[in-house]
Amino acid sequence: MELKQNIWTVMVINRKTLGTTCLMIATFLNPLGFDILVYRLMLLTKDYWTTMCVLYVFAFLSFILSFVFFKLKKQKWGNILLTIALFLNPFGYDMVVYGINSLTKDYWLTMSIMYALAMLFFGLFMYFYNINPIEAFKYHTVNIKQKLKIKK
Repeated sequence: MELKQNIWTVMVINRKTLGTTCLMIATFLNPLGFDILVYRLMLLTKDYWTTMCVLYVFAFLSFILSFVFFKLKKQKWGNILLTIALFLNPFGYDMVVYGINSLTKDYWLTMSIMYALAMLFFGLFMYFYNINPIEAFKYHTVNIKQKLKIKK
């Protein structure tokens, strides 16, 4: 008798999987700094989609330059350019902001909603990973303080 194996694998959903998913969503929704950049660019371009195109072009150029610097074994510049590219890349984020902004008709209300959603998902991440933010803050503060004492 032959056993048939299911070609579909079952993904086990547990607290860690849900926590990681929440962290990814929170990171995606967090407009930290990007909101001001978009606002300033919109003042210059007078159009949301032109602003997004400018950001896509600069993100693409930064990705290409980071690739070149990594090939040249200049890791520091490659990392800096990659970070800039990831910050400037509005892939998907532009559609979410546009959709919420279409409903609210107010850019800063939209950004407030984005921050609230990011905080919600960061909170869910901490819940699923059993992270107490106060204890984590205390731990890292003490840890940094001890490292600073050692360096003196």
